[in-house]
Amino acid sequence: MADQLATPADLAALLHIDEADLHVPAATLLIECATAVVQEVAGQRIVRAESTVTLEPSLGCWLWLPQLPVVSVESVTLDGTALVAGADYSVRGYRLWRSAGWQTAASWETAGVRAPSEITVEYTHGYEADAQELQRARQAVVALAGAVYGNPTGVTREQVDDYAVVYEAMAARMEAAPYLRDGLLRYYGRSAGLITLGG
Repeated sequence: MADQLATPADLAALLHIDEADLHVPAATLLIECATAVVQEVAGQRIVRAESTVTLEPSLGCWLWLPQLPVVSVESVTLDGTALVAGADYSVRGYRLWRSAGWQTAASWETAGVRAPSEITVEYTHGYEADAQELQRARQAVVALAGAVYGNPTGVTREQVDDYAVVYEAMAARMEAAPYLRDGLLRYYGRSAGLITLGG
């Protein structure tokens, strides 16, 4: 199931209709598309999720994780070797710190040219479904979905083509609302990662 930053009940409330009168498949499609647009604008996945990422090493001691906020780090592997939290590295907000840096001697090639180390991180990031921090994204999703719901575009069932059409329509609406786009980026973008949940 695709990410959803709002529910059909939220959409029904916005439209002032009884939830029983809501066409749930269409509402679900609209919410999923609007969520995708909002998360694309934010430049990251906002909902709580677990990810496994392979990162390029930094030249220093710090390594930035791409999804915010970082809730927990389950495992870190450097060139195939599992690292131990607290002994080999530590989590500082949305970054990993390792005193020896993130480039290992094992990554030297025989010709003496350094090849980048491979770092794999499994971690949990994003906000819980009922977190106050999601309200701005939820509001944007419901507004985008509400503006399209009932539009006579023929989108009444969930199909790949319908998803693409609805997504493009919502992306165009987002482009036409720079205040909303800028607000989402400011609130959920990388600079917002200075304030993180968990650790």
